[in-house]
Amino acid sequence: MRILNSLEKTLSRPLSDASSRVTGRVRHEQLRLLVRHLHVILPGSLAIALLLAWGFGSHAGTLAATAWFLSIALLVVVRLAVVKRLMVRSDENGDYEPLRLTLVFSALVSGCIWGSGGILFFDPDDAYGFALLVIALGGVVAGSLGPHSYYFPNYVAFAVPTMLPLILVLGLQESAFYRLVAVAMLFYLFLNLYYSKQYEGMVIRSIQLQFSNQDLLEELQQSNRRLKVYSFTDSLTGIANRRQFDLDFEAACTEARQQDRPLALLLLDVDHFKEYNDTHGHAAGDEVLRGIAGILVDSCRELENCGRPARIGGEEFAVLAWLDEREAYRIGELLRQRIESGLKPEGRRVTISVGVGSRRAGECEGPQALFQRADRNLYRAKAAGRNRVLAG
Repeated sequence: MRILNSLEKTLSRPLSDASSRVTGRVRHEQLRLLVRHLHVILPGSLAIALLLAWGFGSHAGTLAATAWFLSIALLVVVRLAVVKRLMVRSDENGDYEPLRLTLVFSALVSGCIWGSGGILFFDPDDAYGFALLVIALGGVVAGSLGPHSYYFPNYVAFAVPTMLPLILVLGLQESAFYRLVAVAMLFYLFLNLYYSKQYEGMVIRSIQLQFSNQDLLEELQQSNRRLKVYSFTDSLTGIANRRQFDLDFEAACTEARQQDRPLALLLLDVDHFKEYNDTHGHAAGDEVLRGIAGILVDSCRELENCGRPARIGGEEFAVLAWLDEREAYRIGELLRQRIESGLKPEGRRVTISVGVGSRRAGECEGPQALFQRADRNLYRAKAAGRNRVLAG
């Protein structure tokens, strides 16, 4: 019942409870997604940087434009190399803080270099060049919105220093047009920051849902495994039940036929068990059954060619053995003696009767005939006075 209750609680647990358990993993997944997309956006940004350096080189100076482009190219190479190494190290040791700090700091440095380009390439007397510059910087900020927004602080660290220097320069111009453009660019920046935050929220919810579903699925699988074990285990003694025995018996008979091996079935029944229950109570009777199961388990582990014991009825047990009739009889006698000598609750001797059914190698006898033979010998053992083993 404990397993069934556990399964019911698992299925009824709210999704929010599962989400609270995965909060620490969400940040790690955000950083993984960010790293995964850096390999796409960083090389792509080099093309825009090259166009700016080439187009505005005459105004800023060839040396300054070249230095600006090379600084961006060098930063891209360093970022990719360092981030890749930190990602591997973080996955190994589970510490993602160095990776997070590196991502935010490198985004800040990149934003500052792009922002310096806004000042470097701005020419108030070149209207067409100014339009191209605004479009280029705005495009870089907008293009990085998706990938960088997997972790919002990373986008802030890049977008703000990229646009803010040019906005400040435009705001200091005497021309009302440039000041108006500065206000528009500032509004554009805030709009991108807003959408970045919203995008991060959607990413977080998606990751939480993914992890929550994984956790619920794992718990459900664990509960199913426990339920499966429970359905094939005797709840009182902890050994295999009749359902498990039937599967083992069928498989053993098939294996014996295929490998041309002998097979024996030992059926064990506790003598006068009803009288013991009536005299000492069912709780004492349950202890006897658990004690017998323990002896059977220990003995079957010790002995070769014995399968796992099973409780197949109220006080009836079964043991499979890949042995001939003579060896199976010897095993039955050993089990009978160990139970008689090793189990004496409240000073009373507990005995068992054992019936042995066997098939020789090469015979085609099925499970039903073998079981009937063992059951018939068990009946004979009890009729002959109990506390004995009969085969044949």
